[in-house]
Amino acid sequence: MSALRDWLLGVTAAALAVALAQALTPEGAVKKVGRLVGGMVLLLAVAKPLLNLEPGTLAVTAGAWAQEETAARAGEDVMKTLIGEKTSAYIVDKGGELGLSCRAETQVETDENGWPVPWQVTVRGIWSGEQQQALSDLIARELDIPPERQSFQKEGT
Repeated sequence: MSALRDWLLGVTAAALAVALAQALTPEGAVKKVGRLVGGMVLLLAVAKPLLNLEPGTLAVTAGAWAQEETAARAGEDVMKTLIGEKTSAYIVDKGGELGLSCRAETQVETDENGWPVPWQVTVRGIWSGEQQQALSDLIARELDIPPERQSFQKEGT
């Protein structure tokens, strides 16, 4: 933070010095040259942090940023996979408690806040109409997946 403060003080001091020099310079060619020199002084004051960088620093920073972005995406994919697997296992467990024999596949999406959440579920197995309704209600209530995003496919009837 002190580097930012020092940079701002340097730019401010350079601007004050250039303004004072402009005010004291007589009209004519000297004033035009003074404006040119003053502009170059201000440019150097603003660009000083870039002049102090080691060669390759920006390239390394860009490369590190790209690696960080890739790692974040991979982490998000792992998180989505884990949430999908755990949600599917939860649905199968709850189905077993209701007397259903089923398998579940959960699709996970990112919500408006950027969090991965269970979005859609497909349940396959054997059940009665009441058992299906009970499981659908449980999924809607406990997992916040509305019936429109639930698919039930009977197998082995």
